[in-house]
Amino acid sequence: MPRALQWSLRQFAWCGAGFLLARTRLFDGLPSFALALTAAAPGGSVVAACAGAAAGALAFAPDLLTGLTGAAAVIACGVICFALQAITGAPRTALMSFFIAALCCCTAGFTTLLAAGFYRSGVLLYLCDAILAGGAAFFLMRALALVPMLRRPSVPSAEEALAVSAAVSILLASAASWTIYVFVPARALAALAILLAAYLFGQAGGGAAGVLCGTAMEIVCRSPGLACCFGVGGLLSGLGSRRARAWTAACMAVIAGFYPLLMQTNDAVAAFAETCLACAVFCAVPKRYLQKIRRKVAAISLEKPVAAAMQNRLRTTSRAVSHIAPYLDAQQLRQGRAPGTKRMLKRVHALACSDCAQCSQCWQTDEPVVTDALSGAFVLLHRKQFLSPELLPEPLASRCIRRNILVAACVQAFEESSHSASVPDSFAIACDLLEDAAEQCGEMQQTLPQDSAAAEQAFRANGVAVQSVRVTTLRGRKYLTATSEPFPETLSKTALTDALSKICACAFSLPTVSAEGEVFRWQFVQTARYRLRTGTAQSAADGKVCGDCFLTFAREGRQTMILCDGMGTGSAAAADAEASAEIFASLLRADVHADCAFRVLNSALLRREDVESVSTLDMVVVDLFTGETTFSKAGAAASYVLHKGKVDRVETPCMPAGILAETSLVHTTRTLQSGDVFVLVSDGACAMRDDHILAALAAFSGGSAQKLAEEILHLSHRANGKKRPDDATVLAVVVE
Repeated sequence: MPRALQWSLRQFAWCGAGFLLARTRLFDGLPSFALALTAAAPGGSVVAACAGAAAGALAFAPDLLTGLTGAAAVIACGVICFALQAITGAPRTALMSFFIAALCCCTAGFTTLLAAGFYRSGVLLYLCDAILAGGAAFFLMRALALVPMLRRPSVPSAEEALAVSAAVSILLASAASWTIYVFVPARALAALAILLAAYLFGQAGGGAAGVLCGTAMEIVCRSPGLACCFGVGGLLSGLGSRRARAWTAACMAVIAGFYPLLMQTNDAVAAFAETCLACAVFCAVPKRYLQKIRRKVAAISLEKPVAAAMQNRLRTTSRAVSHIAPYLDAQQLRQGRAPGTKRMLKRVHALACSDCAQCSQCWQTDEPVVTDALSGAFVLLHRKQFLSPELLPEPLASRCIRRNILVAACVQAFEESSHSASVPDSFAIACDLLEDAAEQCGEMQQTLPQDSAAAEQAFRANGVAVQSVRVTTLRGRKYLTATSEPFPETLSKTALTDALSKICACAFSLPTVSAEGEVFRWQFVQTARYRLRTGTAQSAADGKVCGDCFLTFAREGRQTMILCDGMGTGSAAAADAEASAEIFASLLRADVHADCAFRVLNSALLRREDVESVSTLDMVVVDLFTGETTFSKAGAAASYVLHKGKVDRVETPCMPAGILAETSLVHTTRTLQSGDVFVLVSDGACAMRDDHILAALAAFSGGSAQKLAEEILHLSHRANGKKRPDDATVLAVVVE
């Protein structure tokens, strides 16, 4: 279908929905549902929804003044939504939609009251309209946010299912104005929705849907007690759904039968008839469709709420830890000492006092007095960010013969301490680790309901009586677990594995089957699509010890390669490079994110006060299932990629670890495939030029990765001549 036609149909649908929803005025006031729809409409459809709702407000109003008031409220809502989108450029949230709809209701209603005179019932009327419009906008926005889920194999959570039930009750309430004699078709649809919710979500879903839909029908149809009837009916239907579908419908019909006996009105008899019609339709729906939907819903695991709870706890702990350092600093200031006083005293002594004639008198004989006075100066600097010779505490103000130099030294020491990276905040590192752990909690296994259902059919087609089948994915890798009854010995596991691999669109390895009594557990794991061949070559500038360090490891389908280059050459540089690589790799193996691991490594190098420890970091992570390759660098030399016969250079300007506190990795992502090659080198292999590396890669037509690495190193030596200014390392990797 052409995009222009799709857009036109979408706008027409929003305009029609706004027009129809404007027909419903629950409190004979403003068209609350039409306002809610305008506030919840997506950015490209706000104008259409607003136009339809305004037209409906005028068309269905009992008088002109009421129609103009409703149209004005709808237009104001559309203008606010359009202005917010134009100013912020960000999509509206459910909470924003709530406040927009409620604000427009209050503004239009109180403006009308201001002209006609305030009275209690009018104020209550418009307040109820505002609450109803805001709540409806909130749930409609939450329900509309679930539309993208229809395009992927996922299931809603309990909160999302509640939002959908609320949105359905809003639509049913709007449709309840259409009647056939004493019958209301919307009530039959509401009863059918309650039965579906009870069958899919049990007593909790049935009870919630019953209360929501029943309340909406009771208000619109003015049927007292209908909310209680539908709520109890939905709850008992959910209990009956554990046994059979017929029990679900029977429980609902029995509870609905009490309603006309208690109310003894024609409307109550009509509601009972409508409920019986809904039960009949529910039982007439083919069982396989209901079971398919129920199987998807049953795939909802507790991982998501558990992960969310764990994330909240970790982030709360992180915030608590982040407050420790400021609290300690404030406590020190209350005690008359600025943070870092000891370090600043040493710096002032070196800058201003070491060559002074009175140094021995001040820093030996009267050391406690001088240090207390300087501590007071540092506190003054911390609070006022200013210090002058006249503000120096006694006895320095009267006895120091170099007051100007002393003040300048205090200011310099304070600024260096404020911006110094030599002593990192250990609590900040702990916060980084806690935040990273919170992010990791979000990466839980996700169930794939469609694949699970298809895999169950494949098991049964191969003669295996399965009890449960579950296909999950974690970080792009699929897993299949199943439990079954004893299976025939003639079963071909290879054929079953091939069938399951085709269904799940991945390659599974042969299963691991374990027996627990009469129950067999099956475990299928996706096999990697790619494998890597690596080759390395090194040379030392002094001919003895190379100052570069490289290592590689595989974890959960990802191959990680790390190359560190320590500052300088020889054994000292090798020690720095090895320490950096080991610290960084150990954190990665512990599932710490690369950025967080680098911050910890940087802090560890900065903590060394005896010597300056600087190291570049070059890391490549290859996803062996998808071929996605991430190059991460911190001061490292360029890397080189041969992809589809073309050589490309991967280089990013960045600082190495151990120099600045505020530094980070720079990432570049490429997607590689079989036959591609990438090369990591240290500075010594591409000192001033890299023509030899580009030429070697362009001429590579397959073969040994080790020979390629040795060839590039040989060409590097030839390009540098007899001089070897730095250690050189080449890591060549062939994807196949």
